Amino acid sequence: MASGAAAAIAAAVARARREIGERFDEEGAFDPLHAIGYEAPDHIHRRQFELLVGRGIVRETSDGRWWLDREALRLEDERRAAASKLVLMIILGGIVIAIGLSAILSH
Repeated sequence: MASGAAAAIAAAVARARREIGERFDEEGAFDPLHAIGYEAPDHIHRRQFELLVGRGIVRETSDGRWWLDREALRLEDERRAAASKLVLMIILGGIVIAIGLSAILSH
């Protein structure tokens, strides 16, 4: 049950992040000149928006409008991909070590 709830939350978070990006994409809000007003429709969108702002992916203009920094988003995506690869390599390394130890100890 808990893993189902976690999966549902993860899906909602991913959907909110995607929808925020789509909104900026639809409006062409990729620089201060084309910045837009943004009001999060719910708590999950608000939290994801705040995280994007905190990471410098969504930036605010002096008049309170917002724009998405595509370069910052690209760098964030690369960082996430690298972190995922590292976790995968650690898991695979652990599996290889466990198999090796199992083979050694079974003899």
